[in-house]
Amino acid sequence: MTVQAEAASDNACHIPRLDFELTPGCDHACAHCYNVWNADAGDPQAGYDKSGQLRTPELLALMTKAVQQTNAHHITLTGGEPLLRKDALDVVDHACSLVSSVTLITNGSHVGPAVAARLARAKVSAVQLTLLAADRAEHDRLKGAVCFDDTVRAAVELRAAGVQVQVCFVAMHENARYFADVLELCFVLGVRSISYNRMSPTGGAIHHVARLMPTIEQIEANLDVAERLGRAWGVHVATAMPIPPCLIRLSRYSWVKFGFCSTGTSSPNIVIDAAGNVRSCNLASGVLGNLVRQDWADIFANPYQRRFRRNVPAMCKGCTYERSCQGGCKESAFATFGDHSHPEPLLWLAQHPQWREEVVDSVRQVFVPLARLRGPRAVGA
Repeated sequence: MTVQAEAASDNACHIPRLDFELTPGCDHACAHCYNVWNADAGDPQAGYDKSGQLRTPELLALMTKAVQQTNAHHITLTGGEPLLRKDALDVVDHACSLVSSVTLITNGSHVGPAVAARLARAKVSAVQLTLLAADRAEHDRLKGAVCFDDTVRAAVELRAAGVQVQVCFVAMHENARYFADVLELCFVLGVRSISYNRMSPTGGAIHHVARLMPTIEQIEANLDVAERLGRAWGVHVATAMPIPPCLIRLSRYSWVKFGFCSTGTSSPNIVIDAAGNVRSCNLASGVLGNLVRQDWADIFANPYQRRFRRNVPAMCKGCTYERSCQGGCKESAFATFGDHSHPEPLLWLAQHPQWREEVVDSVRQVFVPLARLRGPRAVGA
């Protein structure tokens, strides 16, 4: 019997899912990366402490404690690149022993036949890979690494081993036109689930807003593709980053499943890093507490999530969608503007198109693509 099944079902602090960031390390260099520890000095999210990474026994004990005290039934393992941890597959095994559903988010560069078979034996529910274009050169340029072939190979190996594969497409100004091709590649590879995430800049990504933030027109065109081709090919499309309904009439898209900010809801996207620090989501830099030193009930009592839920941009107050939409991604508003109540970048850009140029003066922008791609690394067994 799993720990989750043994835990009390009536827990006032119960949350259904947990994300564990196994390591801040990564061998790709995506300009759109949301990891908060990549913020530069002087940025609103600067100074996130990456020290104190737990060793294997302590990390496994932390996961057990987290599941026991939250009664979570789903775990997502992410990073950085989680498979860079030498004990990553042992952590996967442990997670699968604790809960009924486990998702691994990986860049695919470390998934060979042996790793795929190990994930299948552990009964991982799904592995999520990122595809930014169906064109090798364009995907690699946006990822800052030579990795397209690794990603496609990982999808093939995982499906051959019987592991469900999901694809994440991050929509940006420079790759939105490739979404139809990515959807087609997914269909050919036998992938039937795509997470469509429009860029939501946090961490170091705020320095690429002018170059990479998609337009509303690009997002709407992508949703048209998802509705038409996704339905025709049986490829399910869901959004993780919120798309404000005031910008696009979401009711037009019955095939697409839309998600909104979960902070402060009954199913928050609680994140725990490899030092035990707890945050309200993977875009948030504020630490609610540390589960190594505290119990979940004490961390759960932190008023941050409730205050966050009530704090919406002035322009959104009284809107029909205020409670569900919450003004889009408020953590990206804080990362970019230093204020959760400021309209987030997607909303601000829709109302102030000239801001794409003006942002250069307020947030240092990096326009040039990475001059050097990182080569492939050996695939672990």
